[in-house]
Amino acid sequence: MSLAEMKREVSELSPAEQAELVAFINDHLHPSDPDYRRELARLLDDQERRNWVRWIDLKNEAAD
Repeated sequence: MSLAEMKREVSELSPAEQAELVAFINDHLHPSDPDYRRELARLLDDQERRNWVRWIDLKNEAAD
């Protein structure tokens, strides 16, 4: 399966399934870095809405 095919398949997943896939990939990218895991957990647990970034905004910023 090509990367383009995988992207197409992923785009058809539900948001919950996409989030689960992101978590899976993240675990494989940083399997033994406790500092990274701590920081990621801190960011994900942040309840302050002004610190949140919407996915579409991030995508648009990356495209610029």
